Amino acid sequence: MTLSAPIDEFFLPIGDAASCRDWHEQLLDLEAFWISRHSRLPFFTLGATNYYDLSANPAKPYERLARQYNPLLRSCFGGLYERLRAQLQARLGQPVGWLADNQIAALPGFHLFQGHAAFAGGGEVTHAQWFRQRDGAAFPGNPVHTDTAHLALGLSGATLSFTLPIVLPEAGAGLRCWPVAAADTARLGDAALLARLADSPPREIRYQVGQMLVHSGETYHQARGLPCRAGEQRMTLQGHGVLRDGAWQLFW
Repeated sequence: MTLSAPIDEFFLPIGDAASCRDWHEQLLDLEAFWISRHSRLPFFTLGATNYYDLSANPAKPYERLARQYNPLLRSCFGGLYERLRAQLQARLGQPVGWLADNQIAALPGFHLFQGHAAFAGGGEVTHAQWFRQRDGAAFPGNPVHTDTAHLALGLSGATLSFTLPIVLPEAGAGLRCWPVAAADTARLGDAALLARLADSPPREIRYQVGQMLVHSGETYHQARGLPCRAGEQRMTLQGHGVLRDGAWQLFW
């Protein structure tokens, strides 16, 4: 693989149904530690994340939360992390480790959605629009974006992003992807960007519980299938990677 080239998109088997049930139960047992990410709606994370705790957040609690949550995550999900790291290293043929072992950074963490009718609403919004609406009382929408988490941490290099579904809504979930890169839209405002994407038909990638989707994060994409009915849940392990000195370092 050419180091400067975007990685190919692929699924990587991480856990079977029994493993995912166990991880789901662990997440429920840790509910007291979930971080609420909306004033009204049941959306949480377990762990620090750059896009809530660093980007567009004047308080910038990212490093504090990373120090607080990384030990908890390692203690409760150490086996999952090692399985993910080893499987990804074998697939990529390059060393894979944790950015947190080299600097203050969050380990990959969990998105936790509980069912709510509001999650069904709203059309496409850009990342810029989402950041402006994020802290309001209404559902801010589901942003269409490219992944720039490494830039928020002052990093550069080839990137990857991944999602490991632990539990999904009955109707399923996935990722909508457009064949458009950030470089193609660098000077476009919100309306022009959405119009550009409307001219480029997306494709849908359907998630499978226990199968981790890995992609470069460099083209526009959008999470699909939030839980809209009471009792449903969507819980996923999320993270990013950046290639530094020939090794992938994973973070959130």
